[in-house]
Amino acid sequence: MPLRIEPVRDRKLHRLVKSAIPRAVRNGEAIFRLGDPGGQVFVVRRGHVRLQLAGTDGVDRTVAVAGPSELFGEEGMIHGALRPFNALAGAPGSVLPLEGATVRGVFSCAPRSTPSRPTLEAKEWELRLLRSAAGDSLGPSARQRLAAVLLDLFERLGEPEGERVRLPHWFTHRELADLAGAHRSTVTTCLNDWIWRGVVATRGRMLLAARSGLATLREEGLGHAVSIDPTLRQD
Repeated sequence: MPLRIEPVRDRKLHRLVKSAIPRAVRNGEAIFRLGDPGGQVFVVRRGHVRLQLAGTDGVDRTVAVAGPSELFGEEGMIHGALRPFNALAGAPGSVLPLEGATVRGVFSCAPRSTPSRPTLEAKEWELRLLRSAAGDSLGPSARQRLAAVLLDLFERLGEPEGERVRLPHWFTHRELADLAGAHRSTVTTCLNDWIWRGVVATRGRMLLAARSGLATLREEGLGHAVSIDPTLRQD
């Protein structure tokens, strides 16, 4: 799970981020590849970044995404470490390269820069996904996993808009399928169902959700049966 930084609340981190020179990236451009030497960490300034590994079939799969103000490539803080995955731009945008050794020193005195959600909760979800991948029959279904992925994206990268939360970064069905460990057709089916039921709504290349929609995603992610007021359905 990428670390969300709060540079304004930590003066040293703020100065470091502010002095960094942005690097523009094109959609699909590689920021680094598996096996590359580290040395730097990156903060997403605009757009989002896909972190990918090759699947058992040899096809690269997105295992995590980093959005604005989130840091990735933390292995760059360890001397001699190599990149454990590919990092590719998921949309046109920019990233801020930071020297790993300097970031390591700054984080040691930047206590207010904390993960975007409790670490234990994130680790528990990762363990659930691992158990599911290992064939645990009690693991979450593809629909539950997708609901949890969407909820995580809304909570990490969503922007308040009145009574709604707006997710301004468009994630492809392929990206969502990889993150949830599901088929792309499952993502399309679930999204269409949630849009029809009013759980989420679309506006251009954005997703929106009211508080009731976020609550529904949370309940469905836990495998609970839910009902939706049909008046919330998107026209």
